[in-house]
Amino acid sequence: MFVAAWLSFVTGAKSVTPLPGEFESARRWAEDAFARDPAGRGTCGVSFRYHDVPSLEFLKTWQHDARQTDADATRAVREIVHRDPATGLEVRIELTVFKDWPAVEWVAHFRNTTNVPTPIIEGIAAMDGVLPVTSPDATTTLHWARGGVASFDDFAPQETLMRAKATLHLQPGGGRSSSQVMPYFNLEGAGNGVVAAIGWTGEWAADFNCDPKGQVTFKAGLARTRLFLEPGETIRTPRMMLVFYSGDRWRGQNLLRQFILAHHRPQLGGKPMVAPVTCGNWGATSAEVHLDNIARIIEHRLPIDYYWIDAEWYGKGGWPDNVGNWTVKADLYPQGFSPLSEALRKSGRDLMLWFEPERVHKGTQWHREHPEWLLGPRGDDYLFNLGDAAARNHLTEFMTAMITSSGLGCYRQDFNFEPLPYWRAADPPGREGITEIRYIEGLYAYWDALLARFPNLMIDNCASGGRRLDFEATSRATPYWRSDGPRDPIAHQCHSQGLLAWLPLSATSQDRAGDDYEFRSSMCSSLCLNWWVAGDVPARKIPATFPFDWARKTLEQYLSYRDDYYGDYYPLTRYSPSPDVWMAYQLDRPEQGRGLVVVLRRPDSPYQSARFALRGVEPGGRYRVTALDGGAVTERTGLELITTGIDVVVGTRPGSALFVYQRQ
Repeated sequence: MFVAAWLSFVTGAKSVTPLPGEFESARRWAEDAFARDPAGRGTCGVSFRYHDVPSLEFLKTWQHDARQTDADATRAVREIVHRDPATGLEVRIELTVFKDWPAVEWVAHFRNTTNVPTPIIEGIAAMDGVLPVTSPDATTTLHWARGGVASFDDFAPQETLMRAKATLHLQPGGGRSSSQVMPYFNLEGAGNGVVAAIGWTGEWAADFNCDPKGQVTFKAGLARTRLFLEPGETIRTPRMMLVFYSGDRWRGQNLLRQFILAHHRPQLGGKPMVAPVTCGNWGATSAEVHLDNIARIIEHRLPIDYYWIDAEWYGKGGWPDNVGNWTVKADLYPQGFSPLSEALRKSGRDLMLWFEPERVHKGTQWHREHPEWLLGPRGDDYLFNLGDAAARNHLTEFMTAMITSSGLGCYRQDFNFEPLPYWRAADPPGREGITEIRYIEGLYAYWDALLARFPNLMIDNCASGGRRLDFEATSRATPYWRSDGPRDPIAHQCHSQGLLAWLPLSATSQDRAGDDYEFRSSMCSSLCLNWWVAGDVPARKIPATFPFDWARKTLEQYLSYRDDYYGDYYPLTRYSPSPDVWMAYQLDRPEQGRGLVVVLRRPDSPYQSARFALRGVEPGGRYRVTALDGGAVTERTGLELITTGIDVVVGTRPGSALFVYQRQ
């Protein structure tokens, strides 16, 4: 049985410091959801049908075992095993209760322990139970967000009132985990709530149902499973996450953000990764131009971490029809990429290179040489089957050689089509869902193998811009191009306002040098600079007229407050795509006693001034508030910042203002 010994674990101040009651809510839910009580209730956190009977009806008759260990100072892990004595099917659940955040996670593994196939298993749900959220009027609010579909509305916040008999079905569509819908949800009650997340980089499905008493059941897992297991075979479910909170919705969002940073943040050289400043360049650019531009970056001391080379550096012809021919274009890069990576490394920078290994075009080298590794086709495109061990090993060795020979610091993995039709077409009779399961397991194994071989490697996760943003994916790879939507300042503002509520790490394009409003509209925890590149065409040498002084000063100023993006996030204005309003948000780091306020006046707004009340500051503290444009300093109490706020004047349309505050 879980114990509450970790309640004293949290020491010192941190962003949204967890409360004892929140830890207790997490512990109690984990205990109840996965308990086997004297009445023989069995597990209800995971559900499925077997012999066409719901698991809740028969798990109480199966053999049961549970054991608990402390994995480390921050995690208590409980392994729960159910085994059918008649057919030998084993269901093993790995349940983690965190000691430093009020969160629980679990993943289930189904294994055939016999030498004959199992009966059919279907409707596997990794989560099937009530979310313990209360409200006096039996109405709760479900907060969720649209996914990334290359639109102005990518990541737009959504709300659904969960009243008696209300239902909501959500599913990404196409097999990429954050296309159409983000796999994150916040059920908010009266002074309490739960944030839920699905860790599966494929086609998940989620159903929310509210009973007459206002209790909301959350059922989530693989969108389609109906399969038997071969002798000795094992499959896994999506990984589930719940974060428990008291207070309002934004406390829950910030507990999620900080939990992700603590436990699902990629590592770089054994340390938590700091999202970098990158510089985008089209792959059809010659090495000569790249080297000249790298020299200019170094000469003018631009603090750029990764020089990014995108598609069309390989094979013959254009990039959409050439994936699967991964030979470097000798006319563009006669010595490969090593001259570029060497020049960058000498200056403390690294090379970042684009690949799309999961798509193979008809007639390319990989199609001709290894058709047995491909699924499809659909049209002229095949899917490289990461669920095939031989195919995955080949890809791992190929990418290992490319990373080594080219001196890459960042491997950029794109994925520009929908895999779900390929997976479903490849499922054998009686095995619905198996191809997807093996593929996603293979994707994780592939990424994990690269990260084990290259501890200093960074992986960029694109997928048509922001379509693989579940927490299993973002634990390994970070979206430095979060949307293929409009490259427009207001669109970027809206994308930030939606996405910052769920994920602390991302980036989007910075397109217009010398434009403070555009730069600040596109700021996030990371930057992707495209100042001298005009779309998917070969870059030219940086012109002598380029505003290097502005670029250096702007980037240095950004780096002075970049760490604030790892703090708590509060939108200070309502979400709106309208061009005639202001957009503002706050990032607060209570452990540092400081924060950042970003204010953006859109081009059609008739108002020159606005007032914004802040959150997260200490009412009894005193704060120095500095306007980064002009340097004006004021002294305010925390209570004044909370109640009266700060007055902002922006005289231009469009225009912007930045403020940093520091507790004295």
